[in-house]
Amino acid sequence: MLTREQKEKIKIELSKKLPSLTCPICQKQGFTIANGYFLNSMQGDLTSINLVGEAIPAIGIICKNCGFISQHALGALGLLPEEV
Repeated sequence: MLTREQKEKIKIELSKKLPSLTCPICQKQGFTIANGYFLNSMQGDLTSINLVGEAIPAIGIICKNCGFISQHALGALGLLPEEV
């Protein structure tokens, strides 16, 4: 799963964008970073599921108080690898 270095880089980028993060559900502060990435697949049709195609990679952060999970797109955080 995620290394300590990967989590630290995510934490740095999130704190730049969200300096005073508060849970939108319980209003508490204090989050932990999920130990892996989410891959939100894009679907152009609701009658079938396509596992191949476009997706939005994200990291989840979890409220330590109520467990609310907030997903943040890796591209918006500048954490996607450079395309060649």
